[in-house]
Amino acid sequence: MGQEKDEKEVFNTAHMTILICFTVLSVILIFESLLMSWEKWAIILILAGITLAWTIHIQQSLPATSRLWVYSVLMMIIYFFYGTHPTSTFDAALIMVLVIMIFTMTGMKSLNILCLTTFYVTFAFDIFTMIGEGEEFDSLVISRAILHVVVVTIAGWVGRIIIDNWSKVLGKSRVEIEELKSATERLDNFLANVSHEIRTPVNAVMGLSAVLEKEELPDAVIANIKAISGAGHRVSEQIGDILDFTEIDMGKLTVTSETYMINSLVNDLLVQLSFAEDYGLELVIDMDPSIPASLVGDASKIKKILWHLIGNGYKFTKDGGVYVHIYPLKRDYGINLVLEVVDTGVGMSDLEIERAYEKFYQSDSGKTRTAGGLGLGIPIVNGFTRAMGGVFAIESAEDEGTVIRVSIPQEVDDPAPCISVKDRDNCVVVGYLGFMTTGHQGVREFYMKEIANMVRGLGVPFKRVQSKEELEKAIDSERVTHVFIGTGEYLENREYVDRIAGEMNVAVVADRDFHGEVGRSVSLLPKPFYGGQVANFLNHAFDGAKSNSDEKMMCPGLKALVVDDEPMNLLVARGIFETYGMIVSTASGGREAIEMCSSEDYGIIFMDHMMPEMDGVEAMKRLRLNASRMHKELCIVALTANAISSAKEMFLSEGFDGFIPKPIEITEFERVLKRVLPKSAIIFEKAGDADKTGTAVKVKNSNVITAGLSEKKDTHEEQFGKYSALTKVGVDIAQGLRYCNNDEEFYGQLLAEYARNSESKISEVKSLFDSENWHDYSIRVHAIKSTSKMIGAKAVSDMAKQLEDLSKKSDEPSIRRCHPEFLPRYEELLNAINASLDLSPAKEDASADEILEFEPEDADVLEFAPEEKS
Repeated sequence: MGQEKDEKEVFNTAHMTILICFTVLSVILIFESLLMSWEKWAIILILAGITLAWTIHIQQSLPATSRLWVYSVLMMIIYFFYGTHPTSTFDAALIMVLVIMIFTMTGMKSLNILCLTTFYVTFAFDIFTMIGEGEEFDSLVISRAILHVVVVTIAGWVGRIIIDNWSKVLGKSRVEIEELKSATERLDNFLANVSHEIRTPVNAVMGLSAVLEKEELPDAVIANIKAISGAGHRVSEQIGDILDFTEIDMGKLTVTSETYMINSLVNDLLVQLSFAEDYGLELVIDMDPSIPASLVGDASKIKKILWHLIGNGYKFTKDGGVYVHIYPLKRDYGINLVLEVVDTGVGMSDLEIERAYEKFYQSDSGKTRTAGGLGLGIPIVNGFTRAMGGVFAIESAEDEGTVIRVSIPQEVDDPAPCISVKDRDNCVVVGYLGFMTTGHQGVREFYMKEIANMVRGLGVPFKRVQSKEELEKAIDSERVTHVFIGTGEYLENREYVDRIAGEMNVAVVADRDFHGEVGRSVSLLPKPFYGGQVANFLNHAFDGAKSNSDEKMMCPGLKALVVDDEPMNLLVARGIFETYGMIVSTASGGREAIEMCSSEDYGIIFMDHMMPEMDGVEAMKRLRLNASRMHKELCIVALTANAISSAKEMFLSEGFDGFIPKPIEITEFERVLKRVLPKSAIIFEKAGDADKTGTAVKVKNSNVITAGLSEKKDTHEEQFGKYSALTKVGVDIAQGLRYCNNDEEFYGQLLAEYARNSESKISEVKSLFDSENWHDYSIRVHAIKSTSKMIGAKAVSDMAKQLEDLSKKSDEPSIRRCHPEFLPRYEELLNAINASLDLSPAKEDASADEILEFEPEDADVLEFAPEEKS
């Protein structure tokens, strides 16, 4: 019965067709009745039949099959009325053939039989009437009667054959569809199972690679281990995409509803992105401060949507950047959270937009910067958005970039703004940010939009200056409380900026490839520059205390536990805290932290707030309860991305000893440690006492060694003479010195960094070339292109750029033609620098054992090491 019902549903269009035909034939019959003076009472019955049929159709009060029977019976009644009149005896056959063809659309042979039966009865009635009235049956009348009966009978037979054939085709199609569904389901299950099975060994590869990277191994081996780790991370991401897609494709996707903070979500996303390839593009995060602080929805899926959209923007953009605008639209149920991602890339044609929703579809990689990926990003975004009841749209034109908007309904848990400044009336903010006025026009517009929205949302005045003189004038004429300065502007005016940092809050907005140190009173805000960072910085109260720039704060041997559900946050925290000499352990949640604290004593615990199962506040209270039973004291500091102005007071009132906002800002971090830790846990090491020769400097938060030119400073002529030897290998010393603002010592440090681990760098390039890993090869030569240009080695830089462009296009024949010319030139350059600075690999290793840490005031060191970028 179910199968028959399904077959009949295929002919649902027959309902309206039969109803319209019935109505038309009834109206025609009414007019003919009036013209022929037929029975007037029949007109009333015909009108009643029309009314009944349309009422049933509109109300849908009967099942589909029953409605068809009602329409059909009514039509047969008016047909019998029409056919029983003598003038219609032989016309009725033609009308019945038409009716049979219409009824064939229903796929119901029973209606075909009803039509034939009605015709036979009507025609027999006419014949008997003619006999009763004494009509003469000549050969013409008999032949016409037989012909009409045969024609109608054949029409009925043909209709039944059509219905049978349609049923067979539909039945076969249904079987094939079920088989395809079954095969698709088996394939999805297979992909899911394979992905799960592959994930386990991949996780082992990634974990063991991370362990091996910390071992004392040759540089060439470390380079290979890093390549393995990078490949493992890419495979892990692709496995996650496959699992997400199979859940969507199989209809097994589940949407969770949990309370989350948009600030924490964005901060965690930015931490993940810091480990991903950004292709040298700008990322601008414009988050509306008016978004409610706490929302109810599926945070993990929203974060994945942003991840895929930003990654998609990176992949298809050659120059410029990606702009992410997150803002709310108020609704009765809460808000629509709008995620708008704009890029300055190659754009899409109408056909590409249409096909973008298809699984595995990828646009022509020939005009994009990479052919990587599985083509699942947009289908996953679309699937997640639909599952959460949202809307997804793409706007684009070729060579004009792409705009993707996702709107997702979210309930509101806490309507307070997600970003706010506590003392905004007393804030006077000045920005000396060159990146807002230079570079790609699209990126400039992105930054202007972000600053305008930020100022409007935070209610804090912001004055932009374009030179040191304008900055000095603004500080002299106004009561400036906070200064934001770009990386290039800081490096050009370092001494002045470090000095004013003792009088007001100063933050350097650092480019991603900046790994140098800033003054001890200067805060460092890594890009992307966004509202959460700004609010955290503006909420800092300037204490006027100048730290001793000759001292480095250390907490040697202090056992620290970091609790966070985001693995990359743990990795970043560990990297920062270990530079202070701490012994760092990590826990992925509150329950794990409680278990670890039951078997180990920690001097300080850093606790994230928003975590699954058990949030940071509950975990902190349980830890304190357990500690009180054992008569112990715990120091617990909240480490969270909450940028609400009242966040600090809230966490302190809950029982935390301190509050540090994410991303971690070193000045505030050290200020909190000084307040919550006992004095015995903190020491200050004088950099000047560590080494008197100045032959090496260890840059903070890195392993970069920059050797001095000599133990005894050479004269200007001797230094320049030493550098001039590099002209033989094509180095434009004047250009390199201009880059270093004619600081010869800085230029020497830059050369030393360029040539550091030369054997490892050459080995890595060879390894990537031999393995035909053109994606990573393009990244490596991109780094060589940039750093070579910095030191004035234009020829090597140009060759690296050519190889970078070729590798992005996967033009293997051209790469193989150009690589043999490039590698010897690069190797020759490295050897020449090592010889000029007397930095042989053996001496590099020897000096590494005696690395001393100097503060920026002792040695203005900047690390340029894009090859170390994760």
